[in-house]
Amino acid sequence: MLGLRGRLMAGLSCLALLLPAWSAHAAEIDRYLPEDTEVISTLNVKQLLASPVIKKFALPGIKDFLTNDQVKPHLEELGFDPLKDLDRITTAGPGGNENDRGLVIIHGQFDLAKFKAKADKEAKVNGDVLKIHKIADGKGGEILLYEVSYPDLPVTMFVALASEKTLLASPGKDYVVDALKRKEKPVLKSKDFQSLLEKMDPRQSFSVAALGNALAKADLPDKVKDALKDMEIGGGITITEDIALELVGNAKNVQAARELAQNINDGLNQGLGVLSLLATQQKELAPVVEIAKTIKSSARDKTVTLKAAIPAEVLEKWTRKD
Repeated sequence: MLGLRGRLMAGLSCLALLLPAWSAHAAEIDRYLPEDTEVISTLNVKQLLASPVIKKFALPGIKDFLTNDQVKPHLEELGFDPLKDLDRITTAGPGGNENDRGLVIIHGQFDLAKFKAKADKEAKVNGDVLKIHKIADGKGGEILLYEVSYPDLPVTMFVALASEKTLLASPGKDYVVDALKRKEKPVLKSKDFQSLLEKMDPRQSFSVAALGNALAKADLPDKVKDALKDMEIGGGITITEDIALELVGNAKNVQAARELAQNINDGLNQGLGVLSLLATQQKELAPVVEIAKTIKSSARDKTVTLKAAIPAEVLEKWTRKD
């Protein structure tokens, strides 16, 4: 079944089809978020592409992919340059394993006329893959909804351009239609989760937030489900010259937070011991050991924090070819 990561990949694949065939800087709640959102992830594409790490280690490969003969003509036809026009990608939903729930929100800059022309062309040539529906918007107008049944996608996806700055995609038709018709910031069914989102730092390269009860809906071991219950989890990864990870979770009480942090650190120490032993025989694992040493969990009141870092010098060692 399609989980959170699967929905994100499905949304990105859908976009690909249209191409070829706690912080002072609190986050703004996206107006397109589904009201049943309990799990969310956001990829800050603009921030990532501007970071020294991505520029040095990933950007050349990304450029090679975007300029190959199978991709470049379609990007030109759309008037879309992902390196300039793509802002951020958000995946949101209620969690669990139901494959028709959730929404992918892609913010950027889209040429509506060119995207429509491309979709019209693909629908004529590949009608079994791309179908176009016209949905009444309730104001005398119509909404163009694209139904995508691509062989490589595990589910049918519904796609729509909400504006020149937003593309929406979901395996659930109603999720897209409801988002298109929404005019104001949503009021989420979970007030706890809405409060959590408003504390998130929008400057992070990749961020996640979830209610533990939502994560516990997935196929997980019972011990993991019990640990997740009644927790709120938020945080992410920030990539600049180095890489920093910070995740924060609120446990049900002070004692539970202390126990969870201790269990995490115990597991980390055991893993570090194994890695250190292996590194004496496999020198290439030395950078991994350095990274593992930075991973620490702590508890304060009901809050559990997990932090890790990959310094620039460790990245250099890890990627050095000699």
